[in-house]
Amino acid sequence: MCLAPAAAGAGRTPADRLATAAIEKLLHRGPDGYGVIGDGGSAVAMCRLRVRSRPSATVPFTTPAGATAFAFNGEVYAVGSGARAGEGLVDVPAGGLDEAEGVDGHGPADLDGMYALLRRTQDGAIEVTRDPLGIKPLYLRRHRDGAAVASEIPALLELFGPSPVRPEAVTQFLLFGRVVDGGTFFEGIEPVAPGARLLLKEGRVQQLPTGSEGPPPTRPDTPAGPERIRAAVARAVDRVLVSDRPLGLALSGGLDSTVLATELARRGVRDLSTVSVLPRGNGDGVREPADLRLPGTSWQSWRHRSVDFGPDDLLDGIPDAVRSLGEPTALTSVPMYAALARLARESGIVVLLVGEGADEVFGGYRSYLGLAATAGAADFYLPGERSGLLRGLVGAPAYDAARDALLDALPTAADRPVGDVVREFEYEHSLEPLLRRADHLLMAQGVEGRTPFLHGGLPALAASLPFEALVRDGQTKVPLRQAYAAELPHFLNEVKKPFRAPVDDWLTGPRAARVRADLAGHLDRLEASGLRPDALGGLLDGIAAGDATANGLAFPLLTLGAWLEWLAI
Repeated sequence: MCLAPAAAGAGRTPADRLATAAIEKLLHRGPDGYGVIGDGGSAVAMCRLRVRSRPSATVPFTTPAGATAFAFNGEVYAVGSGARAGEGLVDVPAGGLDEAEGVDGHGPADLDGMYALLRRTQDGAIEVTRDPLGIKPLYLRRHRDGAAVASEIPALLELFGPSPVRPEAVTQFLLFGRVVDGGTFFEGIEPVAPGARLLLKEGRVQQLPTGSEGPPPTRPDTPAGPERIRAAVARAVDRVLVSDRPLGLALSGGLDSTVLATELARRGVRDLSTVSVLPRGNGDGVREPADLRLPGTSWQSWRHRSVDFGPDDLLDGIPDAVRSLGEPTALTSVPMYAALARLARESGIVVLLVGEGADEVFGGYRSYLGLAATAGAADFYLPGERSGLLRGLVGAPAYDAARDALLDALPTAADRPVGDVVREFEYEHSLEPLLRRADHLLMAQGVEGRTPFLHGGLPALAASLPFEALVRDGQTKVPLRQAYAAELPHFLNEVKKPFRAPVDDWLTGPRAARVRADLAGHLDRLEASGLRPDALGGLLDGIAAGDATANGLAFPLLTLGAWLEWLAI
């Protein structure tokens, strides 16, 4: 099920017409029907990918008396006291209206799921709710003629006229690979904060009390051991299996997806569709489930499909990737993920289990191994060898302003270890882009992604452990590895293989000429976005000469150029 815009206000265009115009840009997210409820003052719209709701249900969902309309995006797996922490007795709501009313009638601590909800009442007021980890995307556009929210930015760009690009966002993206000041690439458009509740009425936006914090999760009193973590993973997997539509599993061959495959095999799940991307030259991906050494025999009935992915696929996939995301990206995995999403759709999968969140929850990135020797969190994020090149590219004032934005966004250190500060920052600034990648690219193919590692109380359990318990002795995700040591002993010492394209090899050598030519085709737009022409020329020369620092900026600049071209269409 997919959320579409709500519009409210005294603008020149009636809200129901705005919502209708916007929903037409989101129909790829919901092949199972759409609808709009409202009037000239306010409206909600929804397109549906049916997973558990009744086939006969109309959307948006309405209460029996028709007094309240819900536009709902996501899933609710458990409702009850302590559901989010994985505690107590819980109920599993029926799909559709029951899920929406579950979110509307309970606080976030009593919900385990991923959701963005709009609730419109008869007086035209619209209440907005987003899940505490921000698993389901939601964006807000503020304008003098009203306000609107939607699950994708492109649906908001033209609602009240064009949305200008923010030059400071472009600079932050080039320095840090993301926008860090809480905004987006567009003026007047911002993410709805994870866990937030808003009221849209008469064109104004009001913050409502939430009763719960957003990320990171609250730590329980007792640190979690391997047994509790194993039990929480099992609970999370059980919760995300509920579905009326075909389920599938994304396999990378790494710890996270192999843990999920182990849990499914242990349950005797049969006839499961599994998919994998095989990037050339980095050892990632799965050709056969037998390679995973899973327990039991049920996995032998699984239907596995894989797709090879190489340098030309990466470069060819950039235009579609930025259109799906609505923004440029520094994640070289994005075109690979788009290939995975297409393969899932071609395999008949409607609900795909993915491993997103495990690295943020359990400290999984290899770069974390150097945090103990890092003076502060800012030093971890500020570019080192690229700083001179970037300063020349954007200019000293813009560079300094972006650095200051990072310092303002970092959590207060308060004598905490650097790892704990980075971990808190990553929940919003690393996890959120990965969740957006999964949502937008999968939904572009009509596939719902589910993230077991963010459910069943797992984030709270991992938060009970200090960072040094997660990353130690030259290894990452130590508690998760220990929890599955009996069945997956080879992962105790195996080095993580990141799901990303090996661009150091792919974008150099014989393809350097294409990279340079593609960037040269974007020069006018890159210069118009505020980048300095002399530095851009030097960057192209560096790429041609095989300079590693220049090559490291090639992919984000290629996506930035493709995005600027898309905006100009």
